Amino acid sequence: MEMHFSHNNYLPNFNTDKVDSLLTLDNDYFQLSEYHPQSSEFPKYFHIDYYAVEILLEGEMHCNINLHDLHAKAPCVITLLPDFVLHVESASKNCKVLILAHNDKFADDLQMQDYSYRAKQAARAYPCNKLTKNQLQVSVQYFHLLHEVLRQQNNPNVRDCVIKLTSSWFHYLQGIFSALYKRQAENSRAEQLTADFFALAEKNSCQHKNIAWYAEQLCIAPKYLANVIKKTTGKTVGSWLGDYVVLQAKTLLTTSCLSVQQIADNLGFQNQSHFGTYFRRATGVSPRKYREMRGIGIRG
Repeated sequence: MEMHFSHNNYLPNFNTDKVDSLLTLDNDYFQLSEYHPQSSEFPKYFHIDYYAVEILLEGEMHCNINLHDLHAKAPCVITLLPDFVLHVESASKNCKVLILAHNDKFADDLQMQDYSYRAKQAARAYPCNKLTKNQLQVSVQYFHLLHEVLRQQNNPNVRDCVIKLTSSWFHYLQGIFSALYKRQAENSRAEQLTADFFALAEKNSCQHKNIAWYAEQLCIAPKYLANVIKKTTGKTVGSWLGDYVVLQAKTLLTTSCLSVQQIADNLGFQNQSHFGTYFRRATGVSPRKYREMRGIGIRG
């Protein structure tokens, strides 16, 4: 059974051992899925365009989220936000994951102001968090209860039930990780500026490659931003912006049918030649060669 996790195929289709539950009502998108990932299924970078909560039940995964390496070992919960780029480098043979995914409209319907701000900030800083045995048990029970409710499509209150159950589950998870919110709030000024810069760079690096733009958005001087990022990360602002652009390029080259010229346009390059030179300098191969190496048979 295939899992169609995204309407635009930015995310992969996995073989699952259970029929997925999907709710699409009044522009809401909500899905529950269970799958056993295999390392061979992850040759690409994937652009996340939904909110997703992954419960790792068994095994472990080594992945990269927005250029940050992450080793996840069960039991734990991984939170993914729109505009994240995910690359799963490996997964153990016994790896088993439950996924809850939803769009912005559903997030609004949850009416969780705390969820929309504090949880996002915490997820960017701490995308993976351990669960105790009891916390895992409660989360699995929520998952299966939602799954059973979604099967009752003839019940006119299904949508409201799903919203309330999901809100309850997320409030439960927030309670577990409340210390993360406190830790996030107590971050130093430099750490908070770094987190804010990353949040901006993840979304805007293709359109804005100049440090001055980011400094203006953060209401600080470019030199101060440069010093902070260098001190907290060991890398320059330019290096981070370049890495994010290359990450977006890899994602489009391996998950889209766009030509190299179209990708160059989408990433804000003057022309295909400029993009090719930029990409080759960063990766050692041309965009076309990179696409061929990943087995993507797309012309251009």
